[in-house]
Amino acid sequence: MRERTEALMAAQQKVHAEQRESVEQELAERRAEEKERLAELIAEAEGHLAEAEKVYAEAEEMARQREREAEARAAELLAEARVEEQRVEQETERLLLEHAETREGLREHMAHVRESLASLTGRPADPDPDAA
Repeated sequence: MRERTEALMAAQQKVHAEQRESVEQELAERRAEEKERLAELIAEAEGHLAEAEKVYAEAEEMARQREREAEARAAELLAEARVEEQRVEQETERLLLEHAETREGLREHMAHVRESLASLTGRPADPDPDAA
């Protein structure tokens, strides 16, 4: 009976050892698979991150480029506005001078007409009403 019990115990220990070894082997395989899958997921995430960083950098560069273009366009518009302002000022000065010359010519003509009328009528010429 004892020999039989010892044989049975030895057989059970062998079965348990084999089962434990099998479970440990399966666990090691699962861990290796999980490690491999984790490495794949990390690599995929790093790829997505790198792509996102590239897109972000491109967007930043595009924004900087548009800002430079906007600043250049603003400078152009300001320069054009200044040129137009100078042109308008010069034209205004020319017109004011022209009108002043015309006004002076009309005053001289009116003075001559008053003098001619005064000499024709024999009355003294009135002083220039515009001068007063």
